[in-house]
Amino acid sequence: MANGVHDGHRQRMRERIRKNGVASLEMHEILEYLLYSFIPRKDTNVIAHELLQKFGSLRMIMDSKPERLCEVSGMTWNASLFLTSLSGVFRKYLDEVNGQRRRLKDRSEAKKYMGSSFYGLRDEQICIVAVDVHDQILASDVLAVGTGDEVQLSVRAVVDFALMHKAHGVLLAHNHPGGIVTPSSQDVFLTRKLYDTLNEVGVKLLDHFIFCGENCYSFDEQRVLDKFRGNNNFNERHI
Repeated sequence: MANGVHDGHRQRMRERIRKNGVASLEMHEILEYLLYSFIPRKDTNVIAHELLQKFGSLRMIMDSKPERLCEVSGMTWNASLFLTSLSGVFRKYLDEVNGQRRRLKDRSEAKKYMGSSFYGLRDEQICIVAVDVHDQILASDVLAVGTGDEVQLSVRAVVDFALMHKAHGVLLAHNHPGGIVTPSSQDVFLTRKLYDTLNEVGVKLLDHFIFCGENCYSFDEQRVLDKFRGNNNFNERHI
C-alpha cells in the first residue's frame, strides 16, 4: 500500500514538472524529484528535508563530498554521487551555452564565459582562452588542476597554447576556492612574467581573472596590466 501511495505522489510531481517546469517547485521538492531514480522505495521528501536542514542549500549539497551526503539517513552512495556530480554537469552545460557566443565583446562577457569553468569546484584550476584580433574565441582549455588551494602553472604551457592557436591575445583565469579574491604576491609575479613573455612573442595578455564564489578580481580592471605596461621595474608591492 505504501508503495502505491509513493507512486501516485511521484506521478503527480512529474505531471507538475511537465506542465509548469522544474523551476515551479520548492527547493525540497526539486531535491525530492532528483532522488526518485536513485531511491525508488523510500519517501524522498523526508530525505530532501533532512539534506537541506543539514547542509543549508541545494548549492551546498551539490558542492559537498558524497561521503558527507551519505551521513543523512536514507541516502545511498549512488544518490550521493549523483547530486555531487551535478555541478560538473552544469559547468559543461554553461560551457556549451557560452561557447555559442563566440565573441567576447567586453570584460563582462569574458568574466561570464570564464567564470562558468569554476562553478562548484573545490580545487584550484587554471583556464585559458585564446582570441583573435576581433575578440573571437579561437580555443579554450584547462591548463592545470591542483589540489585544494594550490596549483602550478608553466609559463611555457601558456605560450605554447597561444602560439598553437595563432592567438592575438589570451585571457587567463583561476579560482581561489574557500579563500579570498585578492591576488597573492605569487599571482602578481606570475601574471607579470606571463605578460612579459607573451609580449615577446607578439601575444597580448588581455586579462587575468581570479574567481572566488560570486566575486571576481580582474587584473585589467584594477589597472595592474597598465602598470606592467608602463613600468619595467614594477613590483607587486605597488598594488
